[in-house]
Amino acid sequence: MKEIITIIRKDIQLLSLDKASVILTFMLPVVLIGLIGNVMSATFPNVGISSYDYAFSKFMFWGLFGGAASAVASLAVEKNSGTIIRLQLAPLSKFQVLLGKSMACIFMLLVSSILSYLFAKVLFDIKTGSYFALILVLISNAIFLAGLMTFLANFVKTERAARGLSWGILQVLACFSGIMFPVSIMPVWMTPITNFNPVMWSVKAMEFALWKESTPMELLLPIGIPVLAGALLFGVSVYLFRWSEEK
Repeated sequence: MKEIITIIRKDIQLLSLDKASVILTFMLPVVLIGLIGNVMSATFPNVGISSYDYAFSKFMFWGLFGGAASAVASLAVEKNSGTIIRLQLAPLSKFQVLLGKSMACIFMLLVSSILSYLFAKVLFDIKTGSYFALILVLISNAIFLAGLMTFLANFVKTERAARGLSWGILQVLACFSGIMFPVSIMPVWMTPITNFNPVMWSVKAMEFALWKESTPMELLLPIGIPVLAGALLFGVSVYLFRWSEEK
């Protein structure tokens, strides 16, 4: 357990020192929430929520995407720099190494979510239907993206490739989730595809936690699917993981 905590602390320090990672993870969602919320405020329909409520529920995810992409890149860099090889010499299993890195990623994503929420709450007084449900949603989002991070890291060898693959996959997931445009305006053939997208369920869970009326049973599926997907991706990642890119 001590070794895993050491990996978590190391990764958090490295990610916090990466300027690009800090901007994408912490500053980007705040800017988007304020900017898009303000742009939409004049024409936003009177449906019981403000433009800032809507903007937060969608654009806070871009900070999570930025954090996950940075984590994938950092793992690729560590493989090429030999850091992972040095970890192999320690009494650590592949599971422990990836668990430590995943926990560091989860921590950073939770901090990003909380800061985005506090920004939107303090400045724009966004609605919050259930704080307990909101906490569960933020945790489920972080678990899914941490699992996706470890999975994608197995298919890249350089930092540039890691960022390119990560953002490519994440933008496709965003397109089929309701983040870029509502699912309700998608073509009929496209709507069923969104049901296989964990990010769509994350967006739906966020709406339930913030302003939509829901029962615990209705919230179970939108929270459970991202958690299950993240756990499955992490399990596959442990199987695929290699200590070095060299064959």
